[in-house]
Amino acid sequence: MRFRFLQSLFTTTPTQAGQFDKSLILKAIERVVDGTDPRLRVVSHYRRKLWDAVEHALDYVVTFVNTLPPASAVDRHAYITDPRLRALFVSPDHLQEVLSFSDGTRNYLKQANKPLPAELYAALGVTRLEKTVLGIDLDGEMLQRDVPQTVVNFCNHRLVFLTDNEQDTRRELMKRGFDYLIEVALQGLASTRAQKQQLEQQQHQLLFQKKASLMKAAKLGLEALLEPATSEPTDVDAIERQLQDVETELEQLRADSGTLEQHLEKVAATLGKPEDFLQLEPISLTLDHMNTKVPPNSRRVANTLTFDEMVLAEERRLIALFIRFPSHEILPPPDVFAEARRFL
Repeated sequence: MRFRFLQSLFTTTPTQAGQFDKSLILKAIERVVDGTDPRLRVVSHYRRKLWDAVEHALDYVVTFVNTLPPASAVDRHAYITDPRLRALFVSPDHLQEVLSFSDGTRNYLKQANKPLPAELYAALGVTRLEKTVLGIDLDGEMLQRDVPQTVVNFCNHRLVFLTDNEQDTRRELMKRGFDYLIEVALQGLASTRAQKQQLEQQQHQLLFQKKASLMKAAKLGLEALLEPATSEPTDVDAIERQLQDVETELEQLRADSGTLEQHLEKVAATLGKPEDFLQLEPISLTLDHMNTKVPPNSRRVANTLTFDEMVLAEERRLIALFIRFPSHEILPPPDVFAEARRFL
């Protein structure tokens, strides 16, 4: 999702909460409108009505990103000394492959001017998955088998927002965080519209069924020939009035579609409560060398590791951290033809 201000947001203004000038907020408002429903510009004073919510969302995103610790050194040597890296990556080779062949690295190399800076900065995202297995443990001096244990798996490593300095990487994450809130607002509008269309369809169906029943009761077709006469005379005028009421209801249903004012209010409500859709939650894991959780007072050798986990809408979770690594550790692209010849 790209908007007209994609390259300008957070680039020339302070990235501290509460330090936004008027021009940044105005750009952010237009970004919100472009990203949700450009017709919102028709609403009278739409900028004023979005101002407080957008300013709060900007403030929240900046604080959110600045809460993340400084960039950690990530390279083959750090893998040996940092237990967090040993938990996140299977091996030093795996770590180097992620640094070298991630989409973020490839995109950066395509656009980078040679020579590369000595050190690169990036944001690393990793998915944490836990599963219960049966393992072996010691209870005093006794070896126990089939003991339920929790194994933590770190997967789906994503390296993004590569730059030559940490502040630019943080700015990019701020921008993406704000865009994420816009996406949430857009999804809210789409969901509301889908629900409304479903209700309208159901109401149309019921009204048409009611109209058909009334016409049948009035014996306006061949029912008079097919059905026996009743003792009660048909009140044609009453049925006509009911039919007119149904027609009126159908017309009102078509006219009472969601207004742009209501859309604007919904977008403002979403941006006004960013904490409902984006949170940062510290997690602490005590793991052995196999990434198995170790209970307190256990005799097994373990490390207690702390990570920051992003919690997105619908309880989606992602470990996030800023990293820095030497550019000389980036591996050259694999030779596809050489790999193919190995199997010939």
